[in-house]
Amino acid sequence: MHQLFSQVLGQRDLSRAGDLFSLEDTEIESCLSQALDQIKAISCSPDYLTNDNDQAVVEICITRITTAIRETGSIEQHSTALVGLWESCLEHNLTPQGENTEDTPHAKIASDITSCILQNYSCPSVMVLAVPVAVRFLQRGNRELSRNMSSYLSLAAIAKADLLAEHTEAITLSVLGGNHMLLRVLPSVYPRQPDTIHCHLGNLTAMMSQLESPEQQHLIRLIQIVAEQHPLMLSPQVPTLVSYLGDQSLTEALLGALVDVSQASPSSLVSFLPALRIVGQQCPALLGPVAKIHGAVGIISETHAHNSLVYLVSCLGSMEHSFHHTLLLEIRALTDRYPSLLGGCGKDIYRMSNSFTAIARLLGRRLEESTAMHCRSKSLALHAVRSRSINSDTGEDSEGLEPNPDNIIPNTLVKSHSENQEAPPTERKLIGDGSMPVSAVLDRGVKEAEKGQSREKDGETEEQEDTDRLFIHLRDNMETIREFCGDMVRQIPIPEQCVIDDSNRGCVAKLSFSCPLKGHYCLYAKSCFNLTSRQPHLWIHIMLLHLQSKSSVALCSRDECVQRLASLWEKTQLKGAHSFPMAMTQHTTPHRKDMDSLQIQLEEVRFFDLFGYSEEEGGWLCFMCNNPEKATVVNQEGQPLIEGKLKEKQVRWKFIKRWKTRYFTLAGNQLLFRRGKSKDELDDIPIELSKVQSVKVVAKKRRDRGLPRAFEIFTDSKTYVLKAQDEKHAEEWLQCINVAVAQARERENREATTYL
Repeated sequence: MHQLFSQVLGQRDLSRAGDLFSLEDTEIESCLSQALDQIKAISCSPDYLTNDNDQAVVEICITRITTAIRETGSIEQHSTALVGLWESCLEHNLTPQGENTEDTPHAKIASDITSCILQNYSCPSVMVLAVPVAVRFLQRGNRELSRNMSSYLSLAAIAKADLLAEHTEAITLSVLGGNHMLLRVLPSVYPRQPDTIHCHLGNLTAMMSQLESPEQQHLIRLIQIVAEQHPLMLSPQVPTLVSYLGDQSLTEALLGALVDVSQASPSSLVSFLPALRIVGQQCPALLGPVAKIHGAVGIISETHAHNSLVYLVSCLGSMEHSFHHTLLLEIRALTDRYPSLLGGCGKDIYRMSNSFTAIARLLGRRLEESTAMHCRSKSLALHAVRSRSINSDTGEDSEGLEPNPDNIIPNTLVKSHSENQEAPPTERKLIGDGSMPVSAVLDRGVKEAEKGQSREKDGETEEQEDTDRLFIHLRDNMETIREFCGDMVRQIPIPEQCVIDDSNRGCVAKLSFSCPLKGHYCLYAKSCFNLTSRQPHLWIHIMLLHLQSKSSVALCSRDECVQRLASLWEKTQLKGAHSFPMAMTQHTTPHRKDMDSLQIQLEEVRFFDLFGYSEEEGGWLCFMCNNPEKATVVNQEGQPLIEGKLKEKQVRWKFIKRWKTRYFTLAGNQLLFRRGKSKDELDDIPIELSKVQSVKVVAKKRRDRGLPRAFEIFTDSKTYVLKAQDEKHAEEWLQCINVAVAQARERENREATTYL
């Protein structure tokens, strides 16, 4: 052990303890484990709780040791001794007693060590030792320690969820005890320990109303995973989940989970159908999942099927076009299972109609006739359906649409989700494409009715075929698209906004990316990361695929979101080029080399310095929101984000250039640099980060001239060329400078917003 450490710890010499900070970190690196073992012996002595001198010595020594470990990067070398001291604190009281709210001596030791250990959450060897000990702190009654531990365990769950899985019971009990921050851990450990969480599922779902919005989202994510993997386990929780549907922020996600439950246990949703209908009325955008639940419940019996059919038909006659495909699929599934509901002629009705309102009217009449035949009474609800359909129909009156023997085609209907037979030639002629489902035919009919024009017009026919082409392509490839997007979103971010600039220099896409979390220190709460790309077609394609992956039904050209993308596409096209639907259906997904080119472009503009994909949030978060444990350091006034020696290219004469070593410090809103190699020498004029236009690595064509570690900082008036010790240090500097520049701009934006 170093002589000074031996004196301070051996003799409990408080007067020399401060001198430990005059030693170089490398000078004491090898003896840190020995020092930690000696501190453990001191802190476990019987008189430690009453000896203020010993407590002060220990506190100073721990601060010096943890600083040295961080600076030398030697956490793995000393992790055993560090965790040993940390664990020894569990043998002592950690909870403040009586009116005294100050931490106990051993709680102070544990607190000092916590950040040093757990900020290395991405280091497996350290986490293997630390996680079992960290979990034990959760139940020791010290709120501050528990809160800090929860924050770091949440990060550990992202990097190494396996280590936390065996402690699922303790983590869940801590959540139920009020430690709501740990809710973000449960979705990560659930796939590995589902049975443990199932035992507490009722208590967890009952907590929803007590939680803040971010915590609710973590619980919702857990409920969604349970619904996807073990939907039957949620059946007892259906009443509780339905009771939360009045909360607009929760309804959509909860309905998605209830859809999964209804597929596995339809009987558990029977008594809640009226409440779900109210949700559908109040928020028409949620009609899709509501209809799916009705369809699933209707399968139970013919009585339930009849009731669900009445509701679905009423929606078909009055709801927007975007829901018709979903509604028809559910109606078809019910009538295929119980043909007697429509007297056995349901397929004829589907084939004969050319508009959704007409289909709704015909189905309503047939339901009336079928009901009257059995109970001699007509449903008032069906009368309402009929009258609404007639009033909303934009075509001719229903005369001539009734089934008759001359119009009925006695062959099997075109293939749907429940049929795989090929349509006969006569039907192919009717629908124009042997693979098109009945809903696509009706889609075409509605479009024609709205425009009041005939299908035979050449221009209209071409446009309608294109619309059908996109719908069919997306419908037939939904699983492939969903699988592709599941991987793609982890590698390529989806733009929040896209503008096409068609100037004399060529067509480019101006893309904007922001951070969805918008935390307290977020780099993009009031601004965006902007990128100009010469690959607008590729960006538009992946935006369409992303939209489709988020939708439970196939998109079509008439959807508003698709029309916006089509409008962008048209701005990129030369006269006579492919239309949007034709271009989007040439390839199901982009080629690998195209995706690689987008990733390379994002790397070149240093996007990945500022954003990282969060598995927990399922999206790209900014550096600050992704690394909350670093926010305090980065935002501490006067605290350097990074400092050290760099070489600056000096220009002396026209043909003679040389590098000069200088000491740089990145802190606050400035990049400070000294005239010489030492941080004690006089400063030059600092670089104001708010004036920095961009930071880039030296262009590739110049890298071959021996500048692999160089980068450039462009300001309003000057360009600085700097070179680091090696590529690793260059990457460190680049990321820190980019984060600091983004932070400076965000601060300016916030101040401007506040002023306005």
